[in-house]
Amino acid sequence: MKLKKPKASEPSAKDKLSADFTKRLEAKWREQGDNVLDAAFKESPTKIAEMIARLVSNTEPHPEGFEGCRTKRDIGIALLKSVGANDFEITEEAIEEAIKCNDDFINALQAIRAAAEGAIQ
Repeated sequence: MKLKKPKASEPSAKDKLSADFTKRLEAKWREQGDNVLDAAFKESPTKIAEMIARLVSNTEPHPEGFEGCRTKRDIGIALLKSVGANDFEITEEAIEEAIKCNDDFINALQAIRAAAEGAIQ
């Protein structure tokens, strides 16, 4: 049985559930947020500091494409996205293969450079 794709103008079930959850979470936070924070700071101030650091880093804009890559895994994902791969196609196996292909490409470029340097000398 094939699932019906939502029309572009109507939100998906995931978007509807996410919006509902976020709305309810926000309401509960407005009621109990101060109590939760007070308890969390008393119980584990280090975990709160770590959470704040993650939130800050996640909210700062990340450059699109290769500029935001910090690891080989990031490069593998960016390579796959650059050829149109969607989130479902970007598996760990695909990322590893993209990294291997990129390493092979870099090695070939370095061989070209080395040959050119040898020809100049």
